[in-house]
Amino acid sequence: MMLSIQHYPDLFVDACIRDESAELLFLSLFGRDTSMLQFFAAFSLKRSEGGLLEGEQAVFTLLEGERSHSVFVTDSGRLDKLTGRLPQRNLFGNLTHTWLYDPQVMRPDHASRSAWLLSDRGNQAGDRDRLWSLVKELSPLPLLDHWAEALLDGLGERIVSPLSGFRAPPIGRVGGFRVALGERFEDIVSAAVAQGVLTLDAEHGSDVGPAQLARIADNLPPPIVATAVPTEPLFELGKLVMTPGVGALLESDPSLVERALARHVRGDWGSVCASDAKQNDEALEGGDTRFLSAYPIDESQPCEGFGDNTLWIITEWDRSVTTALLPSEY
Repeated sequence: MMLSIQHYPDLFVDACIRDESAELLFLSLFGRDTSMLQFFAAFSLKRSEGGLLEGEQAVFTLLEGERSHSVFVTDSGRLDKLTGRLPQRNLFGNLTHTWLYDPQVMRPDHASRSAWLLSDRGNQAGDRDRLWSLVKELSPLPLLDHWAEALLDGLGERIVSPLSGFRAPPIGRVGGFRVALGERFEDIVSAAVAQGVLTLDAEHGSDVGPAQLARIADNLPPPIVATAVPTEPLFELGKLVMTPGVGALLESDPSLVERALARHVRGDWGSVCASDAKQNDEALEGGDTRFLSAYPIDESQPCEGFGDNTLWIITEWDRSVTTALLPSEY
């Protein structure tokens, strides 16, 4: 079925794709050259001048029987055109067929891990294979083909959204999907591999139920939000001193105390217990208590805030002295 464009009776549309805000992404239209040129010129003319501009954006209306569909174009300069001609021997004479489209629908955006997939509503047999190819291309992790069913069905609209569900659904013969892997996709796949749900075994892969992937996604712990590290010291260190044991350690690691002080003075308390960390934080708010931090001497080994692999940094309550010492020397 062909749709017409309001105020442009010589142009006809067989497909239109819009985003969630009804912004034009793809338009397939037919008409004579002069009608096409008039329509394209209208994108830069105000309504009062016979154009389509309403404020900062162009607006045109597609007519589908008694229904109408608004289409918005905020920046016509971003749109590309691909034009061809129909055979001259047809019922309508010399007609041009033009695709007007936003380039983003033609190529995946690897930076945002997203892409559009347009498809012919009359021939959707290959959509699933094309969707899987897009997911593999956008994924930051290598994906095995026998994971396709589990990921596509288990994660569903977490990664693939049918355009038919948009507030501004497709018009005409063309439909499609929006693929967006999101920030947690890598975490979900990693968790599924770690739990043995996704494996290298292709035969096992056929037994993986999509519900298992959905359950992993639902139960994934919230992401750790990194807090900003202060670039300026949060308090005065006063006079710097160290015990003999720390002095001996500097012979093998001269920057040991310097690294610890850099963390200490910016509020990174290292491996101290929760009560000491709380007391430190309260002191930052104006309390009159000392600051205590604990850091590993050998950073490749664990540090529990005490013991042979621990360096303490203590700043006195009046901020007059900061001491580097070992727990055994306290």
